[in-house]
Amino acid sequence: MRRVLKIEKLTTGYLAGKKGGLVLQREMTATLETGQLICVLGPNGAGKSTLLRTLAGFQKPLSGAVFYDDKPLTALDLKSLARLVSVVLTDRFSDLYLTAFDVVRMGRFPYLSFFGRMRPEDMQLIHKTMEKLGTGALKQKLFYNLSDGERQKVLIARALVQDTPFLLLDEPVAFIDSPGRIEIMELLIKLAREQKKAILMTTHDMETALHYADQLWLMHRDKPLLTGIPEDMVLQGYVGAYFHRSGLRFDVEKGRFRAESDALQHPEKVFVKNESPEALWLAKALERNGFQPEIAASFSEKGWFAEFAGGKFHLYRNGKKINTFQNIAALLNELSHVI
Repeated sequence: MRRVLKIEKLTTGYLAGKKGGLVLQREMTATLETGQLICVLGPNGAGKSTLLRTLAGFQKPLSGAVFYDDKPLTALDLKSLARLVSVVLTDRFSDLYLTAFDVVRMGRFPYLSFFGRMRPEDMQLIHKTMEKLGTGALKQKLFYNLSDGERQKVLIARALVQDTPFLLLDEPVAFIDSPGRIEIMELLIKLAREQKKAILMTTHDMETALHYADQLWLMHRDKPLLTGIPEDMVLQGYVGAYFHRSGLRFDVEKGRFRAESDALQHPEKVFVKNESPEALWLAKALERNGFQPEIAASFSEKGWFAEFAGGKFHLYRNGKKINTFQNIAALLNELSHVI
């Protein structure tokens, strides 16, 4: 069954006495459907977390409307909303004595009886979900003592046992190492694809968003909300425009920001034969050191050429071998002296 979250002309921010408060985003219109993973990107202060809190009903919009399956957010009571939307925010638990199991168990509260008793099927779901997310061994550990990655997995497990079609996550991969980020993002994309969850997450990790998101929602205090697939957002210049800062530019080919002063120290091209991971890492090292690498499909008899073959790196000039090197560092050292 297709489920849809719609926002129509939604304005978010904070009311503050006679001054009228602070407006963060004006008249946003967008949709999130089950089966999608959408990343919300924007500079600090753009209102990403405020948007999530507004969609979850934790704070009121300044104007506009939020609909879950065509039903206004304002018409949903707390229990009904808790069965529709699960939320993972950056707020820390103040109770130092909650175990990981205690935290996950909170996700079943919307389904408990008047007396708050857990049914056998509730307990079974909790145990099954924790095992599936690799958090089974953490059940009796204090949540406060877990690593950032472990905490995020436990909080996602809590959201999953809440069994809602919509998941809202605020910076789920912040402060997590690279393997941990990939692990969590693979989990989220799998939930969207296989369990048909509608997932909306904020992130500052541009690379992660461009790689995993079905759509981006770009936010900026001085610009309207823009939505679209990552590739269109990059090619149409919106990613660069929404994150523009003096001295930085968005490299469309590399999909990342670079310093404007990141000029080539050695403008002459170095062709690199692309036949191995070693060759690709050589090209990265050349670029980082101010050279101009260009991936080549075959041997070049003109100009500088480098390749990885026979377990070693080889450097050529106009078809003539200059030297052979055991590692990239030695090749770079040679190049810096001859170019």
